[in-house]
Amino acid sequence: MAARILLLTLQQALRSCALLLFPLIFISMFAWATAGSTTGNTTDPIRAALWLWLAAHVVHFDLQGSATHLFGTLTYLPLGAAVLPFFALRNGYSRLRNEIHQVRPLRIFLVGWYALLALLIAFLSQTGSIKPNCYLSGIFAAVIAILATVNFTSDRLRFLRFPGYLLIVLFGIGFVAVGVSLMIHFQIVKDLTIVIQPGWVGGILFLLIQILYLPNLAISAISYLFGLGFSVGLGTSISPFHFLLHQIPAIPVLGALPTGTQSSLGYFSILGILIGMAIVIHINFRTNSFARGQKELLKVCALVLAVVAAVGYLSSGSLITSAMSPVGVVWWKFSGLFILFIFISAIVTQYLPWAFRKARSSHD
Repeated sequence: MAARILLLTLQQALRSCALLLFPLIFISMFAWATAGSTTGNTTDPIRAALWLWLAAHVVHFDLQGSATHLFGTLTYLPLGAAVLPFFALRNGYSRLRNEIHQVRPLRIFLVGWYALLALLIAFLSQTGSIKPNCYLSGIFAAVIAILATVNFTSDRLRFLRFPGYLLIVLFGIGFVAVGVSLMIHFQIVKDLTIVIQPGWVGGILFLLIQILYLPNLAISAISYLFGLGFSVGLGTSISPFHFLLHQIPAIPVLGALPTGTQSSLGYFSILGILIGMAIVIHINFRTNSFARGQKELLKVCALVLAVVAAVGYLSSGSLITSAMSPVGVVWWKFSGLFILFIFISAIVTQYLPWAFRKARSSHD
């Protein structure tokens, strides 16, 4: 039975990997052919497809100008691309569940095989100038595979549903803010697109990349609305209260960046406190004692902050050169802001009412 599970999970890991990799190879080969390459070496587009596959798993890249000189790093990668391997794995896992009813070994072997495949792809795609981070490739691929095999409707995760819905709503607000800013600064976006002139094939691919970068911008928009802001390069600061920007990379979607301070938008930080208060009130309704409420609050807060920290870290990074580092939010400040919101919410909706009740009961 164990041998059968090993074989089936290996086959499914290969299928899930190929489901995304083969279209990327086709796209890379097509783009390479239409670009009018003067060489017949097809390993370059295949290697590029492997890099795109790794980038979809948010794997970081080290770029070297020579054998000993590090030119830069590429860690600001499209967070939206992680949806592609997630659904490829989730679809394969659902099929395996119909054949294998032992959930725990199924998940362990599928996650293990997929992480090993990612590690192998990262190792084989290395060149003298571009080196994917092999360690992170295995770790990030394993995390995506674990999330793809989680049953989010399980009763064990019921306590996370309401906070999860609120985070999704907050994420949607970030998308709306990005969309509004794109409409306001449409001329800047258009000018950046004209400067690049990618051609019709490159234009389609470039548009797809812009769409996949929208979740990164949504996270930055949330940080902006909460007053914390974000960066677009060394020494930059973009927030409602402070604006310092040196240059914009030739990425059309970054034309949506604000062009000055907007101090009135800082009032949106109240939304973070209201979300925290809603989470605390929901926990109070679900629990019948102060001690149980405290325990569940700590559990929910720990998981929410872990998600916020992970998303903040993955949605930011470096764009090759030191001048374009950091780009996006500072993940530990972003997480600390959520800690502050939850702390204020807990004081207002839980600790102060509890203190008043204790004081009244002692007085009586």
